[in-house]
Amino acid sequence: MIASTGRTATSFVAECLNHIPHVIALHEGHLGNDQGVDVLPLVNLDNFHAYKSADKASEIVAKKRNSQLAQSVLAQHGKEILIDAAYYNAVLMGQVLLEHEDGVGVSIIRDCESFVRSATWIHGEDPMPVGWPEPQKTLSPRERFVSMGRLRPVSGDAMEEWPRWGAIERNIWLWRETNSIMLNVKETWPKRVALVNFSDLVQQPVQTLTMILEACSDTLRSNSSAILNNAVQHSANRKNSRVGGYHIGECSTWTKRQQELLMRAEDDIFSRVNKCS
Repeated sequence: MIASTGRTATSFVAECLNHIPHVIALHEGHLGNDQGVDVLPLVNLDNFHAYKSADKASEIVAKKRNSQLAQSVLAQHGKEILIDAAYYNAVLMGQVLLEHEDGVGVSIIRDCESFVRSATWIHGEDPMPVGWPEPQKTLSPRERFVSMGRLRPVSGDAMEEWPRWGAIERNIWLWRETNSIMLNVKETWPKRVALVNFSDLVQQPVQTLTMILEACSDTLRSNSSAILNNAVQHSANRKNSRVGGYHIGECSTWTKRQQELLMRAEDDIFSRVNKCS
């Protein structure tokens, strides 16, 4: 199970890993993009419910990510290892590791500023609506559908501030909360969860993908580099670009309050990442 905040090349990762013999690698339950074949039941709208309740997360995994279903998929496709990469796996990973005794997790960590800039959409339709849009933006049906499962505060100061926050503040919160959930799982199962730096994936895709494979299974170590090198070349078109450029500037152009929220979020998350390393 590969998890992230989104906007971390998970579709590219799934496309590359799907070239490895004995592996079936999915993106959000699909083979290929979201127009591809549905292999696992969709859980996009279950994301927020799983976030609010551990019992609900357990129920979702028992119904839609259970061991019998995984074995059925492997048998149907003639594979030995099933990989699913998706942003919503962050809230399901802990329960999946409980359900699958031989399961492992990989969490991709991206820096907060670049995530917020990539995920923040001020106007027009966001083709990959991972982050919160500006509150006044008119949403397309697809954007509205995705937003139904997106994480949002359910208690505390953040919940009180939420109505007054714009897209930047909301996406800083989303980045911090999602990464915090992933780190909770890493701290609970340090040997079963690996952390991957998004910048490493961008700069050294073959080496980083090899590390992900090694986290999945020792048997995938040999002869994977040559296959992955070809897969990276073949799958380059699966690297989603930021269509139309960024809608917001670098953090130096943000308000002082936004910069403070960014600094606190990154200090919190990366201090925990360093402790896990």
